[in-house]
Amino acid sequence: MTVAAAGAVAARNLRTLIVAHVVAVALLLAVPFVFGEHVFVLGLFVKIFLGVTVLMGFLVILGFSKQFSLAQVAIYGIGAYLAANLTAKLGIGFLPALLASGLVAGLVGALVAIPGAKFVGPWLALVTFAFAEIVRILMSRLKPLTGGTAGFRNIPRPEIFGYQFKAEADYYFLFLAIALLAYLLTLRFRHSPYGRIALAIGDNPDIVASLGINVFRHRIFAFFVGSMFAGFAGAGFASYATYISPESFGLAHTIQYLTMLVVGGLESIPGAILAVVFFTLSHNQLMAWHPWDLILDGVIILLFMNLMPRGVGGALSDLWRRWTQRRSSGGGAAP
Repeated sequence: MTVAAAGAVAARNLRTLIVAHVVAVALLLAVPFVFGEHVFVLGLFVKIFLGVTVLMGFLVILGFSKQFSLAQVAIYGIGAYLAANLTAKLGIGFLPALLASGLVAGLVGALVAIPGAKFVGPWLALVTFAFAEIVRILMSRLKPLTGGTAGFRNIPRPEIFGYQFKAEADYYFLFLAIALLAYLLTLRFRHSPYGRIALAIGDNPDIVASLGINVFRHRIFAFFVGSMFAGFAGAGFASYATYISPESFGLAHTIQYLTMLVVGGLESIPGAILAVVFFTLSHNQLMAWHPWDLILDGVIILLFMNLMPRGVGGALSDLWRRWTQRRSSGGGAAP
């Protein structure tokens, strides 16, 4: 294939991706107008958007740079409690509280990464798990800031440019915007030099370090980006639920997100989104079976790690590669 032909194929593939994204966004924008009276359906979409935002952060930290962090849900809780205090006690508007929660969560993640980035594998998991447990205990003990085990109540609903949120559709558009922001930033990170370096570090940090690249700094940056997404999601969750408690940010939620990441594929953005959709819908049906749903998550992780280690995203990547090969060969069989 000539260079010109390869360029033409790449241009067609890019146009296909752009059209697919435009159609997907248009369909999502139409959902509240089609299901406006179905609060339950819109609520499921809100949960999906929240899950996508948190999992994009997991993808940056664990999926791309292979840093096995168990602190993501704890940082999600930090963002939620910070937004609750800023809006309920200090009277700060929702948008400044959202921004502050994301930035503070990112900084907390970076601080965790400073000692944590010196470890790999199970040792890093232990360090971040210890941090998550400390945060969970503090959530139960710092009653003036968190409400203790009774939780933080009466969190104000968002008000943006004078518009007070009331209907479920209002939250739908808010969380859609947050999820799209997290998705686009993750996509940009994945295809940026930072993302390529993060993937290389995850594969072999010694080789990357031998090229003169500061591995430690890039690991901290990955933690900052991933934790920032968790902070945004936490602030949104607090305003949506109007009540939060330490139970909302425990180990069970971490296991759920890890399951989604393994099933979706550790390096696949589309796979992660599909996994969030599937598990949000399935967990909604399995809530009455708790804690058997957690056992099911563990079984699913074991099955996928052994039978489909690249997850759903790996299968999608293979299908996309075969399809592009057929297009480049003029519709013939893929080589």
